[in-house]
Amino acid sequence: MAWAGNTQPLWELRRVSKHFPGVKALDDVSVTIRPGEIHGLVGENGSGKSTLIKCLSGVHQPDEGILLHRGRSVVLPNPHAAQLMGVATIYQEFSLVPSLTVAENLYLGRLPQTRGRLVDWGAMREGAHRILETLGLEIDPNSVVGNLSVAEQQLVEIAKSVSTDATLLIMDEPTTALGLPETKRLHKLIRTLASHGRAVLYVSHRLDDVLEVSHRITVLKDGRVVATRPNSGMTHRDVIRLMVGSEIEEYYPKEHHASDTPLLTVRGLRTAAGVTDATFTVHRGEVLGLAGMLGSGRTAIARAIFGLEPLVDGVIEFKGRRLRLRSPREAIAAGLGSGTVPRCLPGAAR
Repeated sequence: MAWAGNTQPLWELRRVSKHFPGVKALDDVSVTIRPGEIHGLVGENGSGKSTLIKCLSGVHQPDEGILLHRGRSVVLPNPHAAQLMGVATIYQEFSLVPSLTVAENLYLGRLPQTRGRLVDWGAMREGAHRILETLGLEIDPNSVVGNLSVAEQQLVEIAKSVSTDATLLIMDEPTTALGLPETKRLHKLIRTLASHGRAVLYVSHRLDDVLEVSHRITVLKDGRVVATRPNSGMTHRDVIRLMVGSEIEEYYPKEHHASDTPLLTVRGLRTAAGVTDATFTVHRGEVLGLAGMLGSGRTAIARAIFGLEPLVDGVIEFKGRRLRLRSPREAIAAGLGSGTVPRCLPGAAR
């Protein structure tokens, strides 16, 4: 890959601190990111990752310390200033417009124009095709973004950043909504970008991904840098020990408390939001997890069980009694509780 540890830094955070009322989010943090480097950033929730990202992307300004770009001290008063200096931040929530085509999204805000100052649609489509081809993405520039899969939208988001000549791409939890094949495809693209000299700050809770793709890894804890180390030779145990400050004997310690008595039984559940034939049983003392990608129907199932989503078909039994729930009030009266149940758009199975 293009990255070499002795190259001049592209970006540096030097002794940066950031305060909020009652909280010191960053405390004397120093991080160096070099051209062609994939730099992993990990830490527990509240460790300071998001604040660090926002300082580099111009959302926050450091209270202490300095930012350096290619060795020169700079101030990023807003995100636009960061973009002008080649910083592109790709958050978990995409900045794409679903009703526009891929080409229109790639050139959003900077549409090419003819001499008569009309939109040059041909130049835009050719430019979009060239960008996608350079990145090895087999996506039709004329496709409407809202019709693409989540994984394809993620790739279009990256292509959009690359099209602006960004030299640093900050990726915040880029694989949250991706399966294994899509993650591998994304990592291949990230390596391609790095081989062309672009730097990537890769922020993720998924340690497998960070260890798979990063050249170096910085670990934050309580707003401070615990360590920055080359990825080579690092293990899950090494990273977790740095994150929590102690040895972890078991990654997922479990105690078995479940009985053989069914508490909640769901059979053939079908909803208007796209859930079909959901069937499972939860026993007393058991924690059952619902896992799946965005659009798989996890939230729609939870909403249906709690009376927020009307059933098209299926049976819900609680403590041996069949329920016909028409509202959360009836679910609570029956003994069901809920934490956060996000709203879903009609017809969207989450």
